[in-house]
Amino acid sequence: MREGFRLPGYGGAAVFLRSHAVPARVLDTAAPILVFDVGLLSPDEYNQYLSRRADDGFVERLSTFFFHAAADFHPELSLPTFIDETLGLTISVRSSTDQRVELEFSLAGDATGSDSERDEMGFETSRVVLATSAQSVGRLSGRTSSHFDGEA
Repeated sequence: MREGFRLPGYGGAAVFLRSHAVPARVLDTAAPILVFDVGLLSPDEYNQYLSRRADDGFVERLSTFFFHAAADFHPELSLPTFIDETLGLTISVRSSTDQRVELEFSLAGDATGSDSERDEMGFETSRVVLATSAQSVGRLSGRTSSHFDGEA
């Protein structure tokens, strides 16, 4: 079963994540592996990257990042860049106001290559959307939550 997540931004931009398990025999591993499809949507184009592995704790770390981006007064100053080396994803906060946060997403074109071109996109979203996203992104790992304490 596939679980999906969408972080919408102003002006029609969005980031999509979808998780699914890959059987052990496909990746020659001892157990099935959770992988992620990543979609970057801007008003001009949509790029999708399929079946990417992520570092341990990816979903929980992403949830915490979104929570602090929504809750911190100046997340562009207080919040370190989110990095998942295995997935090839980085997210940074560029600026913020009382209601909005501007995020910059960068995704390696080839997650296995260290010298890969990067697909980059920035957009603004609301703090309310980020707070909601901090809770709903947990669906990607199969957990459900009725509350969020902001700590990993």
